[in-house]
Amino acid sequence: MNISQVLIKPVLTEKSVRNTKLDKYTFIVHENATKIDVKNALKSLYGVKVVSVNILKNLPKYKFGRGRKLIQKRSESRRAIITLKKGETLDLSKLHGEKKAKKKTTKPKETK
Repeated sequence: MNISQVLIKPVLTEKSVRNTKLDKYTFIVHENATKIDVKNALKSLYGVKVVSVNILKNLPKYKFGRGRKLIQKRSESRRAIITLKKGETLDLSKLHGEKKAKKKTTKPKETK
């Protein structure tokens, strides 16, 4: 599996943000990703050492609509709770090896 497709997005709820103090981060991952895939993706993308990976499967949630037809309220997803090595932090805004982009300043064209 391609490393860039394993991690879909981080989960930023009250509970997951509180767990960052315990070096635990939560991500929504691809449905076919394994624990080893998640660990390798974090190591290559963010450059951190992962102690453990726990994967949870969230089932879809339904409600009854008109005519007793089922309407899906919440889709199915998989979450991975990642525990990092003691003292390491994960900056979700930066990737490992990514350089800061310099802004190109262009001079306005002179009109004659």
